[in-house]
Amino acid sequence: MSGIERRVLDALAHPASEAPEGLFAPGAVTWHSFDEVEAPTVPDTFATLAAIREKVPDFTMTDVRLGDGFAQYVFVGTLPDGSTLRAPAALAIHVDGGLVTRIEEYVDTGQLAGLFALLG
Repeated sequence: MSGIERRVLDALAHPASEAPEGLFAPGAVTWHSFDEVEAPTVPDTFATLAAIREKVPDFTMTDVRLGDGFAQYVFVGTLPDGSTLRAPAALAIHVDGGLVTRIEEYVDTGQLAGLFALLG
């Protein structure tokens, strides 16, 4: 999977208006451990990240570690009330034919409570 993990994290950390070409398979999905919902990666995941960045402009991923099919990182940012958002998380990245078909995100919702409150 040489480098695809880095490409996925870069796409999520610095989303453009569209997903990068040649990265996600048609019909790729993202699943979240906290709600067990599976949603289309494109456009849903990118739309959610854009909404987060509207509320938390400095939202980013730090302490990134990559491996074969996974990424571990920490979400950080400053909430509008000045409090700090910090939430360790991990992705399992499934690939078929060189394209990402599924992302599984594991994160503790307790650490994202302030962010969820902002997003409604």
